[in-house]
Amino acid sequence: MSLLDVSLVPAGRSALPVAVAAIRRSTRVVLRSPALLVAPVAQSLFFLLIYSGQLSTVGSGYLAGGSFISFLLPLILLTGVATAAGTAGTLVLRDVSSGYLDRLRLAHGTATPFLFGAVIAALVAVIIGMVTTIGGAVLIGYRPHSWAGVVAMIVLMLVLGLGIALLSIAVAIWSGSATSTNLVTLVVFGLSFFTGVFAPVDELAGWMRVIAIGNPLTYVVDTARQLEGAATLSAAPIALAALAALVVAGVAACVLAVNHARRSR
Repeated sequence: MSLLDVSLVPAGRSALPVAVAAIRRSTRVVLRSPALLVAPVAQSLFFLLIYSGQLSTVGSGYLAGGSFISFLLPLILLTGVATAAGTAGTLVLRDVSSGYLDRLRLAHGTATPFLFGAVIAALVAVIIGMVTTIGGAVLIGYRPHSWAGVVAMIVLMLVLGLGIALLSIAVAIWSGSATSTNLVTLVVFGLSFFTGVFAPVDELAGWMRVIAIGNPLTYVVDTARQLEGAATLSAAPIALAALAALVVAGVAACVLAVNHARRSR
């Protein structure tokens, strides 16, 4: 039987203290690792400065007086979320590769709390990245329509981060490969640029518009823009359905990956 078996914690033993310890350990690793925390933040701030500095006048013809930074910010947040959420897979991969997760499984009877700890640590990195990026946007002139809308946008992106974190963990357990684990982030990052990046979908060229309409991330970005601008949430039904499907797929993928590891290791 695999050491990655996620059987229930033995009767009479609470999983809560183990989960808390796992969250604390994973979060400490993230906060102490510049490559895991600083890199996503630096990436978001870099794109924010470059895009807003060089393209701020591009949207004057179709934003009807709206702020280009406000229009651009959800996409910047999404790319940062994709990078930071992938931290979960990196953490789990380290533990799988070193055998540490196996030792914890032997000691506690389940690996589940340690996977949960990696997810929470990744979401901490996601939140830090989004708050820092929004703060940077404010410094260069961003003024939100309402802070309640900004908070709602953060929550929406946090759900996206949860789904990405779960998928990255599943790939890490299944493949045991850093290259494969990083593909989750790269795919989401790449898909984000097939949305209405610098213009609304209706303003895109024909072939790009067709791709953007079929891209679920388009609706996540549009919903974030509508939340931030207190506009009608026309894209929300599709966005919420896509995010729900992503999270469910992430959970299912983790279960399948653990079962695969149990059979093959």
